Amino acid sequence: MKNYLTTQWKSLTAWSSGTWRQGRIGKAKVVMAWYGLTVAVMVPVALLMPDVELELRPAMKEPALLCHQQQSFDEIIGATDVTNQALLEKFRHQPEVLVRIVTDDGYLQRSNWVFYQERIRKIARGQCREVTHGDPVKADWMEWQTSKDADHLKPKRMLVTYQGKTYWAYAGQWQKVTGNTVAAEDRAPLMISRKSPDGNDRSPPPVVDETQAQTSIKRRPVPPFARNESYAQVRVVLMRDGWQPVISKDADQCMEGDTRCEGRPEMQTCSGSGLAMCRFRWRRDGQQLTICTAGEEQAMFHSICE
Repeated sequence: MKNYLTTQWKSLTAWSSGTWRQGRIGKAKVVMAWYGLTVAVMVPVALLMPDVELELRPAMKEPALLCHQQQSFDEIIGATDVTNQALLEKFRHQPEVLVRIVTDDGYLQRSNWVFYQERIRKIARGQCREVTHGDPVKADWMEWQTSKDADHLKPKRMLVTYQGKTYWAYAGQWQKVTGNTVAAEDRAPLMISRKSPDGNDRSPPPVVDETQAQTSIKRRPVPPFARNESYAQVRVVLMRDGWQPVISKDADQCMEGDTRCEGRPEMQTCSGSGLAMCRFRWRRDGQQLTICTAGEEQAMFHSICE
């Protein structure tokens, strides 16, 4: 076998040497032949390589985003704030003013907020999900080899597998499993996809009594919701984000057959006239939240009430 391989190798090198001297066409033939040989050798090797186990880089303080489609990333990155866009359009011919606008804290905060809203909306609709340190993410060996040195300024997307499903992810956020444990205080919070199987969970949730003692901790932002989004979906998002329904002793009584408030003990009031507004009360770690909905047949998100 060794002698056979040696003979074949000598034949190939001799052919390459002779063909190379035949001008441009000969050189092209040699290049294509060696390229084909490389592919023929590497493909079987790549297929035999096991998947690469990945973990978030220790420096990552926020969850990584996994999306079913690359378009979801584009829509999150491309999300724009209406106020910011109006300012840019108004002063588009005044470069000095534009510089002050785009470097203003208010501009940056609005940009970050609309980015965050779109990200949460994609998660709530099941298009994306967030994973954190310790979550078992894997990548094909060839995919990882071509993506591991992705430029952080131009993040490259790669296909990964998480819990048996395939997602797109930013390559620069990941490293091979090293066995080094990330300290608990440095771990990003895990936020799973907020979409329930039927989108309308009517099972009795844990309830917080109004007299329950509260502990004041760092306040977290309220998840963003779109106008006319189903309250059933809003409810799922709130519960999975740590909010709990609040029972009010002076709350209206939900009438039998009223689908707006049936199975929702957090209902405070529900009107049958006008916009058919309802108020639903929630609490999380000392924070109070009241959601207002509109709609006679189905409760649809209207606003966050005072």
